[in-house]
Amino acid sequence: MAYRDLRDFLALLEQRNQLKHVHAPVRVDRGHSELDALMRLLQDDKGPAVIMDNLQGYNTPGIPLVFNPYGTRERTAWIVGKDNWLDAKLRVAEVLGDRTCWKKPVVVDRAQSTCKDVVIKGDDISLDRDLPAVWYGKEGPSYMCNAITVSKDPDTGERNVGCYRYTQFFNASHPMGAAYTEEQIKRRLAGFVWWNPPMNHIGLHFNKAVKQGKTLPIALAAMVDPVVQLASATGLPYGVDEYEFAGGLRGEPVELVKCETNDLEVPAHAEWVIEGELVPGEPAIIGPHGNPGGYYDKMLWLPEMRVNCITRRKDAMWYTTQEMIPPFDHVYMALLPVEAEVLSDLKKKIPEVKDVACSPNLSFVVQLSVDGANKPHAEFGKYILHAVWGAAGRWGRTAKMVVVVGPDVDPYDWNSIEWAIMTRVQPYSDTIINRSAQAYLLDPSPVKSEQGIPVMGEQIGIDATIKVPERFKDYPEAANADPAVVRLLRERLKACLD
Repeated sequence: MAYRDLRDFLALLEQRNQLKHVHAPVRVDRGHSELDALMRLLQDDKGPAVIMDNLQGYNTPGIPLVFNPYGTRERTAWIVGKDNWLDAKLRVAEVLGDRTCWKKPVVVDRAQSTCKDVVIKGDDISLDRDLPAVWYGKEGPSYMCNAITVSKDPDTGERNVGCYRYTQFFNASHPMGAAYTEEQIKRRLAGFVWWNPPMNHIGLHFNKAVKQGKTLPIALAAMVDPVVQLASATGLPYGVDEYEFAGGLRGEPVELVKCETNDLEVPAHAEWVIEGELVPGEPAIIGPHGNPGGYYDKMLWLPEMRVNCITRRKDAMWYTTQEMIPPFDHVYMALLPVEAEVLSDLKKKIPEVKDVACSPNLSFVVQLSVDGANKPHAEFGKYILHAVWGAAGRWGRTAKMVVVVGPDVDPYDWNSIEWAIMTRVQPYSDTIINRSAQAYLLDPSPVKSEQGIPVMGEQIGIDATIKVPERFKDYPEAANADPAVVRLLRERLKACLD
């Protein structure tokens, strides 16, 4: 299934009764916003996606707000045309490992590109008026979290399409009590670009530009075909084009259009495109910021983007989400490529790997198709732990906690995982501690760099497989009901139990 744009995906959600239109008033202004409470409500109740059009304290009242479209594993699986999470993950892993099915993007004419309906350039831009801004909880600025970012290596011209957040300065509080300038409010954003030292691909691009004394042209495309956003969040090797990978996932080339003020290309049917350049110089100090670990970062030091052009659809919508204590909306959008990336790498080398599951808190669980005497060799579980940390891509090497389990343990059920740990693990003999690991960028527990992010961290691996032949010749049989009998009994007693 190929979506032309995000609207096609929203239409599918509505067709499947997973999208609701909310006309009741909802506050979105700083200090009074109800959006964090709404996110928690929808996540706790596994609620639908919503479109809201009666927003209080909103600077662009004619633009509806899209909320919670990716809020379940099921809805996220629909991004790649699958109804089942595992099938979706296997599809992503399959395409990731087979570049022969990738499709190069095609450039279409400006007249065919809905993102060009409205064009605002140069001094006509006023971000406080032209870009929607909403707040969550105790966050100081409004954060733009709905866009892919396109940039090119200043030396090679190779393209990167990444998924990065941006800070808006309009009506933002400064974490040190200072005031943001009129220029920042009207024409600047601050990007989550980790460049000193470089910790993401756009950071590598900006680091090169700074050393050359140049700005780095970038373009943000907001609310694109969700397959493109999924591809942008996947840890592809440096220099590999995420648009081509997205084309493989969707089965058709991604349609691009040239930007107005630089030589970059963006999805032709994005809701919004923001063109500009990252500028060397003093970084902006921003915060607080709600991060995906569930904490507020007090302060971050981020490079600024000078905005040169905004294009958008004439009837544009705006998608917003918050990062908070998991789960939250786009955590599932993040987990699909994370799990698929590690699964794809492991299955190429280790056929006994059955599944890789990642919790919303980014704990990794590897399920094997064998256990006990059927393992290929002794200490096979520890071999898997090292394989995860050495996997291709960016996620395996930052996995803070990895648990390896056998086929009788459900990798999505922490009661099942805990049972395996408590009955198959000796804490000293069956764990590995790595004290020289690459940390997850927004983990609040390690020591931070000058940009406010950790560079080094620690990892723990737990081998929760049965220790045959490591310590025993055999192991007690697990006492449990046959799942097939449970299913049949559930159906037979459904009328009595519901």
